[in-house]
Amino acid sequence: MTEAEYREKIKKTLDHIESAFEGVDPDLAECEQSLGSMTITLADRSRCILSAQPSVRQLWLALASKGVAFHFNFDSVTQKWMDDKGKGIEILSYLKSFIKEAAHVDLDAL
Repeated sequence: MTEAEYREKIKKTLDHIESAFEGVDPDLAECEQSLGSMTITLADRSRCILSAQPSVRQLWLALASKGVAFHFNFDSVTQKWMDDKGKGIEILSYLKSFIKEAAHVDLDAL
């Protein structure tokens, strides 16, 4: 994938995630996007950080409250960001279940 294609996929993904938060009470969870990264802040002040990693064409997800981080590659066949460890973790599904568990918020648009 070219740099331009990668950046477009990152932008589309982060914009999609941001739009899923439009109807969410910011006291429960809110997100902020800036320069290829996104911070999702939950009511307990824990954070979830997504960041573009252009040098390796990945999207990284860090969940400090859980002490975990994932690296995702874009799968051109499924058109989804999948974990690079081959565990079958898809970023949007994982994020949706994490937000539901941590903040009791349904992100139906993801």
